[in-house]
Amino acid sequence: MQGNLFVISHFVAGTLSADAVKRMSFPFGVTLIGANAGCDNTTSFLLNFGTVADPDAYIDDVTVTGAAATTTDVGTADLVDGEPMHIAANTELLLTIDYDGGAGGDSANVDVHLFFREG
Repeated sequence: MQGNLFVISHFVAGTLSADAVKRMSFPFGVTLIGANAGCDNTTSFLLNFGTVADPDAYIDDVTVTGAAATTTDVGTADLVDGEPMHIAANTELLLTIDYDGGAGGDSANVDVHLFFREG
């Protein structure tokens, strides 16, 4: 049995000229199990995911570099603790896209998917 898995997606169209931040919370406990992200070819960004108090508590400065037909996978081993990370109900969460981080030009057409399971 796989349990209750779900994905939260965030897309920012065009070339970013400032960091993008998405806030969210869940009315039940969740476990972060990974992420997947991409952007246009020759652009890049740094991906962070955490709480208001610690914006990179779960994913810390993962470089996402755009390349033709590829995405960056953030597996369980790439999370801050190197394992699935439990997040308590009603925790205020931040997804931050550092638009000019990484190795390429300013990020463009950013796509981020966070993978969770309930509990």
